[in-house]
Amino acid sequence: MLTALAPEAAMRCADTLAHEIQRRRWNASDSPLHPLSAAQFTALREITCGNVAATSSLGRQYVHYRDERVLVGTLRALEEKGLANRVPESAPSAYEGGPLQDRVRLTPAGITALAAAIGSPAAPLAPGPAPAPAPARTTGRSRT
Repeated sequence: MLTALAPEAAMRCADTLAHEIQRRRWNASDSPLHPLSAAQFTALREITCGNVAATSSLGRQYVHYRDERVLVGTLRALEEKGLANRVPESAPSAYEGGPLQDRVRLTPAGITALAAAIGSPAAPLAPGPAPAPAPARTTGRSRT
């Protein structure tokens, strides 16, 4: 209910509280029921703030977002997990005279997954290429 009044402020408060609880090690929760990728976590945050709507045109689906990028595939994955759903024609059109958009909302399971992810440490990044070894240093002096 708080996110309906000031979604960005509510998410900042939740972040601050979760990090403080984790810092003090008061959090003894188990692993989340729905593990989230970084893209899914970002999408859930954007949905919570009311920044995501979906449309379809000529057989293709599109996601409209305000701040952070949300991909159609990410939205579909959240819907398959039961973490988000669309409310048909409940958002204003993207342009004047256009069709109404589908507002994307979190389900109760989505709210729980987001709350668990906020309080958990960040997921490790995928392994990338190893850094190149540093070249050997020479002093410019020769031994004689």
